Amino acid sequence: MIKAVFLDIDDTVLDFGAFVRSAMQVGFAQFGLPAYTEDMFPVFQRINNALWQRIERGEITRSQLMDLRWPAIFRALGMEGDGRAFELYFRSALLHSAIPVPGAEEMIPWLSRRFILCAASNGPFAQQEYRLRQAGFLPWFHFLFISEALGVSKPEPLFFQRCLDELNSRCPPAEDAKPILPGEILMVGDSLSSDMQGGIGSGLKTCYFNPEGRPVPGDLPLDYTITRLDQLRSILT
Repeated sequence: MIKAVFLDIDDTVLDFGAFVRSAMQVGFAQFGLPAYTEDMFPVFQRINNALWQRIERGEITRSQLMDLRWPAIFRALGMEGDGRAFELYFRSALLHSAIPVPGAEEMIPWLSRRFILCAASNGPFAQQEYRLRQAGFLPWFHFLFISEALGVSKPEPLFFQRCLDELNSRCPPAEDAKPILPGEILMVGDSLSSDMQGGIGSGLKTCYFNPEGRPVPGDLPLDYTITRLDQLRSILT
């Protein structure tokens, strides 16, 4: 029986992709760069995802992302620009980005009324908390498990262990009840590496949020795959 639901934030609760498209369109104009076109977005995705995977593997730090991300994107796009300055603009704009993923406004209250609802995200704590508040979602979350505050990132087992420890320390079981176990937690997220592999490696139930229908490795033992957030209702009832 599921007792707690862990929700990733970016591209699971808040639409990071929609923010990126808008930030590139506005930012390129402000910085005097060539006009944004939609074929530039996959370039951002490829480089950004590769860098975050390196962070997850411990090859680079989150602070190094500032010096690597936009310089690499500009090179791939054949642009000349100040990548570090654009990174500062991008992070400032991200702080104020709170575009809900379709269905999130209905599902988050539904989940919060029935389960212990937790955000489980890699990123800066203040930024993620502020964005959830801007979207009106913050009051519905019982816990915010953000990598900066925990001192470790998904998919590391220690991330999920610290989440579980805090859950059981702040939600003590009723008399004669048992603590929450990993298998009683559903991890919902869009990342096969940080969310799904991390959840599987720590014994959580997993639900892959895959609205774009991306291919899934056949040897990855996911419990569920959904393309819309409202499909969680049928899984959890």
